[in-house]
Amino acid sequence: MRKRLAGIITLALLLGSSFTLVGQTFGLTVSGGLASSRMNDMKYLQEHILSTYPVPGKITSSFPPYTSVAISGFKQLYDQIRLGLAYSYTTTGGKSSYADYSGNISTEMTAISHRVGGYISYRVLSGSRLDLSLNGRMDANITSMTIQSYYEIYSYYNGLSNKYRSISPSASVEAELMYKLRGFSLGINAGYLADLAAELEDVENGDPLLDPNDLERTLVSDWTGWYVQLKAQIWLKF
Repeated sequence: MRKRLAGIITLALLLGSSFTLVGQTFGLTVSGGLASSRMNDMKYLQEHILSTYPVPGKITSSFPPYTSVAISGFKQLYDQIRLGLAYSYTTTGGKSSYADYSGNISTEMTAISHRVGGYISYRVLSGSRLDLSLNGRMDANITSMTIQSYYEIYSYYNGLSNKYRSISPSASVEAELMYKLRGFSLGINAGYLADLAAELEDVENGDPLLDPNDLERTLVSDWTGWYVQLKAQIWLKF
């Protein structure tokens, strides 16, 4: 039993010795770029709404890659490993419209994602100037979806607006390449987000956003997609 315990302690010491402990080293990162999103149900709903127009309209935008920004704080545990907390904001949307001399019809769908969670980063390559890391992150993804339709015929105007929300778990993996300067770093990160699609509910009454062609099915938000960002990182040592 003593030999087994001694062996476990020795193994733990050997594993621990492969990392250099960094005491009380913290940092902040800010990043911004573009992110794509699957949003299949929202694209489907957009096409359905367009089909209800009394005149032939067109889709001018359908959830393209759009703004994504993030901020995080982290602690460097070892030379290779850091842990952190992060917040991300991503938005996209779609627009359909028709216009002629007598008036216009328009539908706008705006989707906003707020992601809050934790991440772990492992540095796989390090040089005097460049660091390459792999990051993994888990989040709670809070979605806000606004659907606005309005029409104007001569001097008569009318419109309708509905807001929906959903909360879903999500996970992402990314590669990060940073160029080190004195006290801070600049670089780029790119990754893939997997979002567990969540059913959308009306903010005011909690009613589900139903498929207009199948009332047994609730439409979902889905932020699954690729992203790429420019990143700035600053170190704070206490």
